[in-house]
Amino acid sequence: MNWQRISIMGCGWLGFPLGLRLLEQDHFVRGSTTTKDKIPLLEQSGIEPYFLQLDPRINGDDVTSFFNVDTVVLNIPPPRVSDRITVMQQQADELISYLNASPVRRLVMVSSTGVYASKRQDADETDPHPPETDNGRGLVAMETMLSEGLQASVAVVRMAGLFGPERDPGRFLAGREVSGNGQEPVNMIHLADAVGVITALIDQPDLTGAYNACAREHPTREAFYRKASEQAGLAAPVFTDSEPGPWKRIISEKIRAATGYGFVYDDPLEGLRDLS
Repeated sequence: MNWQRISIMGCGWLGFPLGLRLLEQDHFVRGSTTTKDKIPLLEQSGIEPYFLQLDPRINGDDVTSFFNVDTVVLNIPPPRVSDRITVMQQQADELISYLNASPVRRLVMVSSTGVYASKRQDADETDPHPPETDNGRGLVAMETMLSEGLQASVAVVRMAGLFGPERDPGRFLAGREVSGNGQEPVNMIHLADAVGVITALIDQPDLTGAYNACAREHPTREAFYRKASEQAGLAAPVFTDSEPGPWKRIISEKIRAATGYGFVYDDPLEGLRDLS
């Protein structure tokens, strides 16, 4: 493992514990937030804080300094706007402009398995089904633009459904009527493993391309959300249809083989026990 200067753009629920892990490995870490109230927390933790927004232009603290690092982790959610695909393309253009003028040698982009359609299929990184949502289409556009437009090398990690401390899936569907018969497979990844796979990619700078990140086991939606709801002391969801709804099963063998990372929670049902 080589010492690096690393900036995390989006130091929130996922980015903050990632920053702490990288500090434990003795890297120098900068982190951005769109909430000024979070700056003291970053500073106290040892992460050099920046107030930055990408909407779609970058504004805030010293942007040039933020990108004066070896590696950038891009960890921002799709914007909640009606023309999000266009805005995400503008965000990518802005990032390309700044990153190509910086010493950054590598970008790790946190994307989503929402880039795959749900056609009742197994989906690995070669899956031919295009996304069905604006979020997915916007992410594909950003992945492509950054991979083709940056002088730095790019690794994309496509996260399955994230859960863990302060993101309890028991509250997502509790007591609700939901479509499908509950027999659809779920694609989930615990926070501990999300941090783990990003760290593994940072540790191996020669790795480029797209990588799925998902637990190997895929319990049914009914089993997962029933257990999550019960564990949270809430009513289980009610599935309203006799047939399963649209689904996909995310295959994540590529990242395991490339990085050697061993998942802490390869069974999401086991991960539900560690939400504190």
